[in-house]
Amino acid sequence: MVHYVRPAAILASLVVILPGCATTMRRPPSAADSTVALISLDGIVDDYSRFLLTSRPELSARASNFITALPDPTLDRTKSDAQFARAALLALDDIQVDALTQDDYVSWLSLRWEMEALAGWTAFHWTRLSDLAPGHSFLDKSLTILQSQGLTDSSAIDRRRGLVADIATLARRLRGEYAERAQRDIRMARPIAVRAASHVRAFMSPAFMSPFLMPADSQPTDTAARMPRMAAFMDVIASQVNPALDSLATFLDAEAERASDSLGLARLPGGAEHYAALLRYHSTIDITPEAAHAVGIREVIRIAAKAAAARDAARLPINRDSLRAVFARDSSFVLDERNEIAVRTAKLFEAAVNDLDTLFAPIPVIALSIGEMTGVSEASPLATYDLPNLNRESARYLLNIEELVSRSAFVLPGLVASDLMPGLHLQQGTQLQNSELPGFRRLARHEGFTRGWGMYALDVADSLSTALSARDRFSLRLQELSAACALVVDTGINALGWSRAQALAFLRAYLPDDDEDLERDFIFPAAERPGELSAAALGARELRGLRLWANRELGSRFSLRDFHAELLRVGSVPLPVLGTHLERWIWELNHPTPPAPVRR
Repeated sequence: MVHYVRPAAILASLVVILPGCATTMRRPPSAADSTVALISLDGIVDDYSRFLLTSRPELSARASNFITALPDPTLDRTKSDAQFARAALLALDDIQVDALTQDDYVSWLSLRWEMEALAGWTAFHWTRLSDLAPGHSFLDKSLTILQSQGLTDSSAIDRRRGLVADIATLARRLRGEYAERAQRDIRMARPIAVRAASHVRAFMSPAFMSPFLMPADSQPTDTAARMPRMAAFMDVIASQVNPALDSLATFLDAEAERASDSLGLARLPGGAEHYAALLRYHSTIDITPEAAHAVGIREVIRIAAKAAAARDAARLPINRDSLRAVFARDSSFVLDERNEIAVRTAKLFEAAVNDLDTLFAPIPVIALSIGEMTGVSEASPLATYDLPNLNRESARYLLNIEELVSRSAFVLPGLVASDLMPGLHLQQGTQLQNSELPGFRRLARHEGFTRGWGMYALDVADSLSTALSARDRFSLRLQELSAACALVVDTGINALGWSRAQALAFLRAYLPDDDEDLERDFIFPAAERPGELSAAALGARELRGLRLWANRELGSRFSLRDFHAELLRVGSVPLPVLGTHLERWIWELNHPTPPAPVRR
């Protein structure tokens, strides 16, 4: 059993071990102390923002900045990151934290958590085998960066052509990194290497069809101006990019021949320690893989019982194959027209907003567009959510139409609740429009919080919504059950040595999806991106625990609406930091400041 650590204990440990904390002070901080502390913190925040602009161009693109370089997968980049983090930790520890406001203290804690993680990744560089994970690879990130950049003038077009040429450099760097790993006898599992090679080749279209080509709607209308620019782009792709990608894919083919079928990270030298660090990082809580696996088993049993009750209320069959047959033939589940899916999704979102706005007000004013995902592959998720950027003023929710048609409309209520309202769109939109937060917090996506919030939202919607049908509730519970199963499979494969067959057998026992979808959604992601699948279920469990704790401490003062408002106001932070903040929030509610006396 994993015991929830009260934030008071976390805060106490910080006070003891961190320089500059309140217990080391001999006097209360003065106004001058507060000014100095805030100036110091703002300086570190500015340094971190500049660091992200150069070291994480994919994050910089999300902030609507112009990008001049692509992500760097090398050990030198990892070492440089660690060097920055160590310097930032020293600077943070010099700050007199009790002179900060509560919100600034949350920023200090969040920064320190980030820097501690960043400083430690050099130890695990060679067991980092996720750089070519389909849908999340450095190539995918680079393509997203290219697509985020506006092409408003000739200089922007020249900058894009330079970035396209850098794709070749990136491919060569990736080949070098994986060759170094091979010399250390560290290789991707055979099925993962095969998928990686196929993924690389998907970017190797002829130059005139390349995904890296300048978009048609950004090309000059004047033929005389368009042709030289197009020719320059195609020459770079044909002579530099495609050969470098082919060399990388050929190398991966050879690696697949030498690799084993064992999937888990723990099979590699140092892999067990790396997975434990990844699990802590993605979930943002301090938990061992074995303890997390036990939590997952208990969560699966708990949620499966609720899902079974919802299924019975919806009068759907128990048998897995019979349930899938209903999804395939029942007219209420079948999706025939492509446009119907986006329309249904929009209606579900609107209904959720109208039904739950009293519990999650104010609703973000950021506009939301719902449309069809393009360029899908076997690794594409059912849907993606993106915040506004340089080329787009609204948040965007893109649906994988082909996959949704094959799975039926049954999955839509669960997707909308977790991804849109009251899930990710509510959380990320509220966070982005909160101008009181520093920039790095407005764009933050700590998965324990964000993915955990999405799963927490499912439970809240099912418990408190008055508009959901019995079938809608079953969809929500099955989505929640999927997250718990993902936690079990992720820890099972990467820490306990589960085989592909063991993971598939477990998933079949609880979920109605066919085997291909189960491998696509659970087994391959667990092997390609260890630790990520665990964040949602662990984070949701922590958020539920924080709500129960706040309810117990506040008693009649507790308001679910106010609790949600405070979580959304603070935004995505590591969950121990959130707990520390909530302890202060609860104390202030229990000890309200008395009104000033009225002078007569």
